[in-house]
Amino acid sequence: MIDTDNREQLLAYELIANTNSSFFLTGRAGTGKTTFLQNVQKMVGKNFITLAPTGVAAILAGGETIHSFFGLPMEACFPGTCSKMNQTRILSLVHADTIIIDEVSMVRSDVMDAIDYTMRKTLRNNMPFGGKQMIFVGDMFQLPPVVKQGPEKELLRDIYKTDDFYFYKSEAVKRIRLVKIEFRKVYRQDDECFLSILEHVRMNRITPEDVALLNTRIAIPSKKDMAVTLCSLNKTAEDINNLCLSEIGSPEFVYEGTVAGRFEEKRFPVDQTLRLKVGAQVMFARNDQQKRWANGTLAKVTKLSKDEITVQIKDGNEYAVPACSWDSIAFEYNRDERKMKKEVVGTFTQYPIRLAWAITIHKSQGMTFDKLLIDLSRGMFASGQLYVALSRVRSLAGLYLSRGIIPQYAHTSNEILNYASGFNDTKEINNEIESGKAAYEALKANDYDKAAEAYLMLVHKKAEEGSIREALQQAKRFLDTVIDDNPLYGKINTIPEGLIANTHWTSKFLLALLCLYSCKFEEALVAINIVLECHQCLEALYVKSRILVKMERYKEADVINGMLVETFEMATPDAKILYMIAMVNELYIGDPGIELMKMVVELRPKYDYGHKNEASTVLSV
Repeated sequence: MIDTDNREQLLAYELIANTNSSFFLTGRAGTGKTTFLQNVQKMVGKNFITLAPTGVAAILAGGETIHSFFGLPMEACFPGTCSKMNQTRILSLVHADTIIIDEVSMVRSDVMDAIDYTMRKTLRNNMPFGGKQMIFVGDMFQLPPVVKQGPEKELLRDIYKTDDFYFYKSEAVKRIRLVKIEFRKVYRQDDECFLSILEHVRMNRITPEDVALLNTRIAIPSKKDMAVTLCSLNKTAEDINNLCLSEIGSPEFVYEGTVAGRFEEKRFPVDQTLRLKVGAQVMFARNDQQKRWANGTLAKVTKLSKDEITVQIKDGNEYAVPACSWDSIAFEYNRDERKMKKEVVGTFTQYPIRLAWAITIHKSQGMTFDKLLIDLSRGMFASGQLYVALSRVRSLAGLYLSRGIIPQYAHTSNEILNYASGFNDTKEINNEIESGKAAYEALKANDYDKAAEAYLMLVHKKAEEGSIREALQQAKRFLDTVIDDNPLYGKINTIPEGLIANTHWTSKFLLALLCLYSCKFEEALVAINIVLECHQCLEALYVKSRILVKMERYKEADVINGMLVETFEMATPDAKILYMIAMVNELYIGDPGIELMKMVVELRPKYDYGHKNEASTVLSV
């Protein structure tokens, strides 16, 4: 079910199957991202939740919409926006291993930050996205997120200091090392010349020769070609469909779809009221189980009655089209089976077809056509719009243009081009796999001590190799994971010479951390004070407090602990800081630590070894 000749698929599989690492999965149209994810979910023993920004995308992905699952407001989300999830969804989130967000190119940065804050607060875990593995899927070269002009855009511009509100601009995504895997093998098109043009359009490298070749396709297809017209505006597509339907002289039949349970109208994959005439051009909106047609297959209506629709597809075969149902999905955790279950909360029943003389470029995302007319009467305005339109057709021979393309239509955001420069960074992906594997089994067993030790050893290894950036990445993961660090003292035997010689604060921070766990407390204190002179942060304060405690300078440590408490929000607390303050208060300061210990138990209820230590310490005091 995995293409073993596709290196990028193998790397993505490794990250999903054997790590808890979040990553971005991308690839041009036709590279099989959706199929890969569907297959992986059948192969890997994890609980997955699949979400998407729009109703249609969620239906196609077999999941829920982001706003429905998290209960987020439809307007712009300001910092600290947190939804109120119901108990069923909270339970699903708690027991989920991996959250897949499909079509993430359409998700704004403010929505991503609201997801992160909601997950951290709901899961009582201050790690990004509450410590869950996040798989972000989409093609950033397609249409960008939609932002309303006016106050909403002004608010987002003020928060993010940008006009481009892509998902990776969120504060949450900035907190993680998000490796980017790009699927490159194309399964949809087999026209090498056309593939080359598509890549040039996608990467903003269109040549005069590309434009000239595309413009040889200026023509209007004949009716027998059954070409679909792609339009920039929804009204244009509607007008074309209504006009073409009105020009047919045969009687009109109307078919009403039905709803059972909960199914939002905006998520309907086809019109609830379907108007047809014999001779109408239609498109299937879902795959047929008998594989007679697929989502996007064009057909011509040949016979209509009150309760039957017959169509003819391209191969000449005629079929009676059965009505079918789409499910509205909600995720629910089954305690007995310890598995995530998809609960059907509503169904929408209708014939799986829509009028298809025309469709908007936006709605065409994810579809493939044999014959396609691109309506250029209004030009191309949005970044990536021409690329989306062109990549819907299988070959250059199937493409028709209403008028000539000019190079300006093929513009791609420089922001996205810069972001794409980090795709398939082999070194970074391999580092992520190494790091993810090192701690995955321990984290799965809720053994935070073992996971923290694995990260600490990686800090030392990467510092020894001279890879300061990677050592810092592992130091961050260590500090995100550790709760009780007492088992770690003495685990580090040597201090890398490069850290001692380097004067930059990042190297001094790593020096302080490794000196602390090699029990060289004086050296550690000197190094961390240098860091705090130029870079005040929670992590450095935590390390200094631990150094002072080990040096038996408890009152100074208590002052630092007071500063730490002021730096984090109790709605998303940090377990290691609560644990440390509780232990210091009980053992050395004389203040009670039992309430803080209770919070640690709430945050990490399955942290058995640590809780035994906590209980014995508190009881002995």
